[in-house]
Amino acid sequence: MPPALAQPLTQSQINAASTFWANGWESKELAQLKQCFPGRYDAIPLKAIVLNTLYTTNVIAIYKVAGLLETLLPETRTTGPLLVEELVDAIKEKVTGRAHHVFVAKFGHFFIDPNLPILDSYAEEMVAWHLGEAQSQHPKRYLKFCENIEKLRELAGLTCNCAELDAYLWLAGEYQAWSKNPNEKKISSDLRPLFERLQTDPESEPALRDLLGPIRASASVYGIPIDAV
Repeated sequence: MPPALAQPLTQSQINAASTFWANGWESKELAQLKQCFPGRYDAIPLKAIVLNTLYTTNVIAIYKVAGLLETLLPETRTTGPLLVEELVDAIKEKVTGRAHHVFVAKFGHFFIDPNLPILDSYAEEMVAWHLGEAQSQHPKRYLKFCENIEKLRELAGLTCNCAELDAYLWLAGEYQAWSKNPNEKKISSDLRPLFERLQTDPESEPALRDLLGPIRASASVYGIPIDAV
């Protein structure tokens, strides 16, 4: 018998996240950039610089990194999650001395292959929360994350794509962080008032209410269970 999820996740939660995300949350600038330069090798430096700015992926030497990507991408034959690890290693070795998994994973998802999962700390934390002990033990960060994503989809019986699952993981991760510390500065300033409104009037935010249902049941704000507020 396959292992069960440590914390439940349903397709209805993913659908609610997709509904929420479709209501104007995707960056218009990024959508316009993809429309103007749809090719994998089109305007690589521009894409890298805009992505780094919009998503605050904290690549300091972004111009050098962008130039390296412009050189490497047309040359490599690597695909899938291994491509992300390859580019991370190259950037670390040749430019920054740091492993920029978040930047490369997002660049890969938006501009190379939409089937590449988007990696960030919220997504990692939420996947780990759902999987518990069923997590992959792979030593490579992105390969481990991709294995965990597939395991989560399998155990939860999900039929969503990477973007739809990412919308859930981002929103749920932000909410988990907010529920533990409402004053945490890293929480999205756009989401914070929605979480506060959800706390006092769940009917005012039906999509958030539906996607966060099981999480709200176990979360607390200022040490008080949400359902008791």
